[in-house]
This record gives sequence, C-alpha cells and structure tokens, in this order.
Amino acid sequence: MTDVKTIAAALDAESAAITSVEPEEWRLVRTGRHGDNAGSYGQYFGTYDIAAGMLRDYTGYTLYPLVRMARSGKYTAAEMAQLFTEFDPAYSHYLGYSGLRKLGDFAERLREAFPTAGIEDIATGLAALNRYANRLNAWNHHYFPWDLGDQFRYDSVPPEDRSYFDVSRIPSEAIGDAWIRMSWEPLGISVKVQLATFRNPELCRDVLEAAPFRVPQSHAMVTGKSIYAWTPILSTAPVAWREVIREAPFGRVRFSQNTGQKIIVQYGPTTEDLLAPVLGQIAVEDLGQIERLGSAIWESNYTTKDVVWLTVERL
Repeated sequence: MTDVKTIAAALDAESAAITSVEPEEWRLVRTGRHGDNAGSYGQYFGTYDIAAGMLRDYTGYTLYPLVRMARSGKYTAAEMAQLFTEFDPAYSHYLGYSGLRKLGDFAERLREAFPTAGIEDIATGLAALNRYANRLNAWNHHYFPWDLGDQFRYDSVPPEDRSYFDVSRIPSEAIGDAWIRMSWEPLGISVKVQLATFRNPELCRDVLEAAPFRVPQSHAMVTGKSIYAWTPILSTAPVAWREVIREAPFGRVRFSQNTGQKIIVQYGPTTEDLLAPVLGQIAVEDLGQIERLGSAIWESNYTTKDVVWLTVERL
C-alpha cells in the first residue's frame, strides 16, 4: 500500500501538469472519445453534463468541507478516514466511469491509505485531491458548451443600471496595506488591487504566499458581470469580512474558498444574494479597463473557447 504523502505528491505533480494544458482525459470526455460509450441511445451529452455537475459539487461541497474538517483539529484520523469512505465513492466512482479515470484511481488509493494514516497526512491527502479536482473543474468550466444558453433566454431583461459604474459610489477608505497586480494575456490588460489585509488578513496572506501564479480565466454563468479563475491555492483561512455579491461595488475582488478557491472580479451589476469573502478592490485609476475585460472573457468562455490567461503577482 502506498503512503498518503506519496499519493499527495503525485496528485500535486498532476495538478501542476494541467495548470496550463487541458487534461487529456477531460478533452476525451467532452469530445465523446473516452472509450466507454457511456450515454443512452448513443449520445454522450447527458454523460458529459452530469459529470460536469458532479465534478463541481465534488470539489466545492464535498472535498473542501472535508479538508476544513481535517485541518480543524476537531476530528480524529479514524473519523476522517470513515467520512471520506462514506462521502467519496459516489462521486469518484461515477466520475471515473465517465472518463476521469485518474481522479477515480487517486481517490481509491487515498481511501485505501487513510485507515493507517495520521490526521495531518489525511489533511494533506485531501487537500492535494481537492487541488487536483479544482484544476479539472477549471477546464471543465472553460470548455463546457455554454452557448447552448442561446436556446434558453428570458422573454425580457431589464436595462442595465449605468449608475453602478459611478466611481464616486466606491467606498474610499483604505482596506489594507498590500497590493497585487492582475494581468490578462493576450488582452494586454493589467490592474492593481489593494488587498483587504486589515479585515481579512489570513485570506490575503494565503494569496500573497501563493503568488505569482498563472491560470485560465473564466466568466460566471449565473451571477452576472463577474469573472473568476480557479487558483492553485487551498485556503481554509478564517474570513471576517463578507459582503452580499449583488451589493458589492464596481471593481470588487473576492475569493471563494467554498466553490473552488476562485479569485473573482466584479466588473458590473450582479444578481446573486449570497455572501462572499472580500479579497480587495481594484484601484480607481484602473477601473476604466475592466468592462472591456469582462466582455472579452464572456466571449472567450461562452463562444470562442480561446484561453485568456490571468497572472497574479505581488507588488
């Protein structure tokens, strides 16, 4: 039996390998060439669609809570091993059957190794699996055929409130004492972001320690004018400052631990009424670029599938 640290190292190597290149397994799934012919009556869209949804739920709503629990110090190794055995197979078995065989195999190896592992190693293994699954999900989101949405449009949509973009409505108080730069290629757009180190110091520290990193940029499909990118981070930092997404100001930057460790930029009005952790705010002098940025990312994610790369670096 392979020990957990060895499995985690292999997972991290796989994650690094697919940060800048679409995983071959996922390409075969989305093009119907993974070999098992799963899908009734010779079609594979149902298989692809269900696997995409399960991957999203697995990463954000199963693996991530397990990572938080394992890191909390409130659970024993035996309890965490049992919890993983109870919650994991329904996802990893199905996703393996759907074509993500590496993911299924890694999860099975961890289930076999956890019963004899300590709690720190279990936390390490879960975090590595979560990071790997997040990378898969990033590519899943980019290449999913979202333009099918043209067949499902509302009868009417209210006009956009242009007063939202009035920079005088952005709170002017300093929220922190550290900055990052976010740049998008090949768009040639770059902005400075003041991090919320005064109110979310641990979360900001996790982002600063991970920088620099370069990842594919995606667009929200539900929230509204919001773009996000799955980062290589696995943060379980406490968060003191959250705000309702639809009430956030122009140029707000957030970080969603629960939905894939995504760094998020709000470039226009949104509709979602959930609370989200605040990471920072784009400098006022750079806000003139981000409507064009958001529109370009929408086109990339929804229609063309041309990859736009986000680079995050410290200033």
